Amino acid sequence: MSVLIVAGLDSSTGAGLARDLAVMAELGLQARIAATAVTAQDAAGGCLRHPVPGAMVAAQIRAAGPVRAAKLGMLADAEVVAAVAESLPPVPIVLDPVLATSAGVALIDAAGLAAMLARLFPLATLITPNLPEAARLTGLPEETAPDRLAAALVALGARAVLLKGGHGQGAEAVDWLFRPDAPALRLASPRKPGTTRGTGCTLASAIAGHLALGADLAVACAGAKAHLDGWL
Repeated sequence: MSVLIVAGLDSSTGAGLARDLAVMAELGLQARIAATAVTAQDAAGGCLRHPVPGAMVAAQIRAAGPVRAAKLGMLADAEVVAAVAESLPPVPIVLDPVLATSAGVALIDAAGLAAMLARLFPLATLITPNLPEAARLTGLPEETAPDRLAAALVALGARAVLLKGGHGQGAEAVDWLFRPDAPALRLASPRKPGTTRGTGCTLASAIAGHLALGADLAVACAGAKAHLDGWL
């Protein structure tokens, strides 16, 4: 059973494709990958990025063969977004709207972000922004109530939203799942000290993995949250 991973290559292996592949192995699933960019990232937060041409991204997706779900991470620019949108198979899609590295270096340009909103938000089964990403995408403050942030993301085209609370405050890291046909679902775990790279990749890939295994969206999100908590 395979999952398609569309993401960037992080030379430090702390995030991106390396982390996604580790999650698939932990879940006992095979991964098929399409690299969208090559990045050089160091421990000091420096990052250089080189997008993969759109035609090559599309070719990698087509070469993947049958898959049961897909996870989208770093998308780099509008050319890559267009290639992905035109090549994705009709399976559950988890979109992690990666905007920047943990150190704040941009991983997608303005045209790419606009293309992601227009072309991939409507295709994705679920988007998984953290609070800073949700704030940037909507133009609302990070302190905005989760239901308002989610409503604004749905207005931008999202079909369902998992709003991640790892950047919040308090003893618990609280994520909220918002779906148009069900009550909001609160998913909480003890907040771990310090910061760890790759948490967003881990969570989104685990959700895609659970969807590939046949779980519904709520069960997939809960299972992925538990998987992330165990990894941390």
